[in-house]
Amino acid sequence: MLTKAINIKDKYFINILYLFVISLLFLLGFIGPGFWKMNSPNFKFVVFQKDLNKDTIIVNKEVKFNFNNKYLSSDQINKKSKVIKWSNQVLRSIENQLPVPRMYFSSIPKNINEYKIFEKKKVFLSILLPIALRGNELALEERKRLKVAFLTNNIYKIEYFAKKYKVKNFTKINFGSLNSLQLRNIKKELLIKVNRVPVSMIIAQAIIESGWGSSRFAQEGNALFGEWTWKSNDGIKPNGNLDANFAVKSFKNISESLNSYILNLNRHPAYTEMRNYRSMMFKAGKDITGYDTAAYLENYAEIGLAYVEKVNDMIKSNKLYKFENSVLEKR
Repeated sequence: MLTKAINIKDKYFINILYLFVISLLFLLGFIGPGFWKMNSPNFKFVVFQKDLNKDTIIVNKEVKFNFNNKYLSSDQINKKSKVIKWSNQVLRSIENQLPVPRMYFSSIPKNINEYKIFEKKKVFLSILLPIALRGNELALEERKRLKVAFLTNNIYKIEYFAKKYKVKNFTKINFGSLNSLQLRNIKKELLIKVNRVPVSMIIAQAIIESGWGSSRFAQEGNALFGEWTWKSNDGIKPNGNLDANFAVKSFKNISESLNSYILNLNRHPAYTEMRNYRSMMFKAGKDITGYDTAAYLENYAEIGLAYVEKVNDMIKSNKLYKFENSVLEKR
């Protein structure tokens, strides 16, 4: 009888201990819903945010890119399916009147000619738009710095801007002894020169000059605007004319090409009328459209006025005017 009582006590103690251990394991998370035959909750992670040099980028996880500084990595640039999905996202932002993500390609995809025509166009537009908007943003930031230089009478900065934008007779100006009239004239000329360029015109010219990003100059030298150079080893010679004394200027990335194009329009004597028209419209508070501004591009190509028609046809046929009021995401 004594032995039987001891066994009962032992079993009771073991049961208590077993329940204690099970409870402890449950609390510690070692035994999950599967042990009790319960369904686990489903979590769907759709978006992520990445702070990149103060630029906030929101992207669907499905099309997540690897970043290197402000540029997409080369392996992502040439992944067709991901680039197309990213492109669709950018264009949807435009359609819904949302800010454009600050995501910049360093080059045009090497396999862009493998895309279907409508895909190729969409991808090129979505690549160029953020870069064009950023180029204009930089131009307007420089305009602000220019105003500050004159407000603070910073002669070193004034001289820098005068040389960069090739103010009339800047090589003969003695910046150490400028009078008030000279300062006013330099300021007036610089404010006409340093300004934004209509986005629809930027994109139309890039399409024409680079063949929607598929030209040899765009692929090998990131040259989107067909700028010429007479410097040796600074460009790509055209096929069939390797002895030419000029070349198409090449760049480290397509942003450099875009910025060089804006600087060219803002300072070259060939586009003085374009800048005067832009300044007149700017002062009047009127819209500066690519279609109207393109009327002053006859000196951009050897075909003259036919080039103006070509740019305007490109704007109309591809409805590029819808990009005029696009803005980048806030930083």
